[in-house]
Amino acid sequence: MFPIIVFHNVASSKGCTDFVKIAAGMGFKTLVITNAQGTAAQRGLPSAQKLALKEGINFMALTDIDDVKELFHPDEVVVVAPPPYGKENIDREFVNSLKDKRWVAVFGGNDPGLSRKDLAKGDRVAQVPAGDIGSVGMLTLGLALLTGKFV
Repeated sequence: MFPIIVFHNVASSKGCTDFVKIAAGMGFKTLVITNAQGTAAQRGLPSAQKLALKEGINFMALTDIDDVKELFHPDEVVVVAPPPYGKENIDREFVNSLKDKRWVAVFGGNDPGLSRKDLAKGDRVAQVPAGDIGSVGMLTLGLALLTGKFV
């Protein structure tokens, strides 16, 4: 079940399906969307769930990041944010520190990203070594680095 990848605060239906495609393509098997709004909640979640079922991925929609923590009791919650909000880069040392842990990675699903309140819900706030690449770019690069294959 672990690691669990969370896409938080999503407003577009395309964002929901992109999340599942990207995360599944990187090999992650448990995906959660939290705080889906508007068309993401109405059309995106059903489309994402259908895609996840086709891919054999565990998928669920929850209200908030706190629900993920309550239900799964991870050892560590990593919130991934763009610079300058991240405190440490996702590099080989960072990825190695997650081995043998039950961890969750949270990505912002909407630009400009996560609020300060959302950032505070993580045990660690990490960043990808890139500038402003948007929410889907941050998700893609962050997941690639977290696989450990590219660091």
